[in-house]
Amino acid sequence: MHKPLLLSTKLLPHALRERIVQNGLAYMEYNAIRISPVAFEMPPPPDYVIFSSNNATIAVLKKAHSLQQSNVLCVGKQSENLLLENQIKPLKTTKNMSELTDFIEKIDKKGQFLHFCGNRRLPILSKKMKEWGCNFKEIVVYQTEASNTKIEATPSALLFFSPSGVESHEKHNDITNTHCFCIGSTTAASLKQTPKSVHVMENPNTEQLVAKAIHYFKVSQHA
Repeated sequence: MHKPLLLSTKLLPHALRERIVQNGLAYMEYNAIRISPVAFEMPPPPDYVIFSSNNATIAVLKKAHSLQQSNVLCVGKQSENLLLENQIKPLKTTKNMSELTDFIEKIDKKGQFLHFCGNRRLPILSKKMKEWGCNFKEIVVYQTEASNTKIEATPSALLFFSPSGVESHEKHNDITNTHCFCIGSTTAASLKQTPKSVHVMENPNTEQLVAKAIHYFKVSQHA
């Protein structure tokens, strides 16, 4: 019997790869994007520090001596967990940047706001901060580059983890005969092609995304 092929657009931990194979799926993976750190200096502690990606969180935690003096806002449970592991409790964690801007709109915006981000960050936050006249600064701490990879196999399903990963993969690959599983609504909204189906996580989490894909094919095989 032909096994459905699951293709991940980033390298997964060994345990997740094993889980996929043990559940009767064939598996491939590659990094659709490359992440390169950018040298930066930590400024004096602002009133609010904002993280919108795991990559930015990881980069800044290496210099996190001054974060304890700021209110930390972040997008995603994975970033929150990284911060908690370093004894930094976020003031607020949201599912996506849209929810975070809604939260920021309700707080006192007279303080200083600092957003640690990548070069491909979405403009939603900076636009809102400009509208509100906030004291706002962005510091790019990593660069995202497309891998420009053509995949010869035709996967049954794709795992996407970021808008830039979607853009990179779609540039050289057709996804119209594939089921797409996206880490969040922003990633799903970046799809330009029309796949067979799109499945979106309500709470961005890599393990749950893999579990959702496995469950989908288990159900479809017994339908």
